[in-house]
Amino acid sequence: MKPDIPKKAPGQKLVQRMPLRTKWLLCAIIGLLLFGFGLSVVGTASNLKADPTVPFFRWFIWGLYGLIITNLGLVSFGQAIRFRVLMDINKRFSRHEKDLSKQSKKINQLGEILRGKEDKKSKNTDKEKKD
Repeated sequence: MKPDIPKKAPGQKLVQRMPLRTKWLLCAIIGLLLFGFGLSVVGTASNLKADPTVPFFRWFIWGLYGLIITNLGLVSFGQAIRFRVLMDINKRFSRHEKDLSKQSKKINQLGEILRGKEDKKSKNTDKEKKD
């Protein structure tokens, strides 16, 4: 018998249900922290490189590690910008949708008023024809 293994990662449903504002805040904070930490690791690697007694492999690995963390921070911050843009687009879209619904209500009201006037005119013309 084959075990029932879910196809999605455990936290994937949680992240999908999370509001955009929360995703934006988390990605922005994590991105900035990773970027700052990565830069400090790169600085440490450059200090190690300046010391002639430290072997090449040690400062190279520290520098590589720092660059990887720095780039992860940039990617995470880029995601935060993406979520922020989506938030702004959703806000504008909902505003536009509200404006359109208001306009359609006004048009419906005008149509009802015009139909009411036409009904009165048709009743008057029907009375005149009967007379």
